[in-house]
Amino acid sequence: MPLAPAVDIEFERALDHVETDAPAALTSACAIVEALCKVYIDDEGFDPPATQTVKPLWSVVQKHLGLDPAAIEDNDLRQILTGLISVVDGLGSLRTHAGSAHGRGRRAYRPAPRHARLAISAAHAVVAFVLETWDARRAGRLA
Repeated sequence: MPLAPAVDIEFERALDHVETDAPAALTSACAIVEALCKVYIDDEGFDPPATQTVKPLWSVVQKHLGLDPAAIEDNDLRQILTGLISVVDGLGSLRTHAGSAHGRGRRAYRPAPRHARLAISAAHAVVAFVLETWDARRAGRLA
């Protein structure tokens, strides 16, 4: 399944800003996952959550694709799926505390390009896994 234009736009924006504006890249890294979740929710015909931030959006996608760690018997997979939740939470927190989406107080966190690359890579891992899982569900390879 090709990425939706909304997801591609956020990836490009994030990569374009890594070296010159790490806070903007962090904001885009979170927006990558938000865009994917919104596309998934739209395409699958679900009602979007009242709050359009990454955590509630992710909850809808996670539930429908069966990515709830508590429902997984294998300890290793459960641990990785728990990590996905942590990544999504971390992306939202980084955007709030270090991204360009909110104003700064006296003590601003100054993210480096390496932090932005980490966030973009983490968002990519989430997106890739969701797309593969979504494809598997559509092909009838998932219950």
